[in-house]
Amino acid sequence: MYVNAGELDKRIAIYRKGPLDPDGYGEPDPELVRRCWAKFSRTSGREIVRANADFGEVKVRFLIRWTRKPIERKMFVRYKEIDYEIVYVNDYEDRREYLELWCEVLSRKGAV
Repeated sequence: MYVNAGELDKRIAIYRKGPLDPDGYGEPDPELVRRCWAKFSRTSGREIVRANADFGEVKVRFLIRWTRKPIERKMFVRYKEIDYEIVYVNDYEDRREYLELWCEVLSRKGAV
């Protein structure tokens, strides 16, 4: 399938979760792995109820240029101040030209 590079028009950042402080407390500062341009596609969204609380579940896809830096499921994508957990990384058409990052975010109703 042909990819129009002009569609990679959304600026994203990919982060690795940082280590906890020496005492094991606090939020770790994320480590920037890569900033790049991406094509953003919302693949699904729904509202669900868990433990009597409303949640919105959003699944998205980011298409980026292939990189030698390994992108792993332990990382997350930040786009428009929202963090997306990477669920699946795919070498798009096995050509080492593009990577698909299938991601999801679970947030309280109204946050997304």
